[in-house]
Amino acid sequence: MLSITKLFHFEAGHRLSNYDGPCKNIHGHSYKLHISITGEKLTNGILIDFKVLKKIVETAVINEMDHSLLLKRNELNITATENLGSKILWLDEDPTAEYLVTYIGSKIQNELPAGIRLLRLRLYETDSCYAEMEYSV
Repeated sequence: MLSITKLFHFEAGHRLSNYDGPCKNIHGHSYKLHISITGEKLTNGILIDFKVLKKIVETAVINEMDHSLLLKRNELNITATENLGSKILWLDEDPTAEYLVTYIGSKIQNELPAGIRLLRLRLYETDSCYAEMEYSV
């Protein structure tokens, strides 16, 4: 099976509102996102142009998440950020690495051209911690 991988970076703050520990406080990460895609057909020797993949990911994910505060939509977070005036991405769940990698996958999946599928997403929250989602092909 042939696949290609492109790496992306974005900065974001978050907090885990249902966590008993320091991550309940707003803090930030320099996220690294590895996106691997696969397909059966090459066009002019290319599975998908890296520039096309870059545009898809930037439009579907990076523009929304970069320099955002990622928060679960709940009363605690809404009240705490009422007058913050920041770029906030409201999510259905706490923005753990595991949740974010599934959220990102759902944003990208439908934007890929016909014949191209997600193979694997890996989201590094720190240099030594990541969540990974693998897709059946």
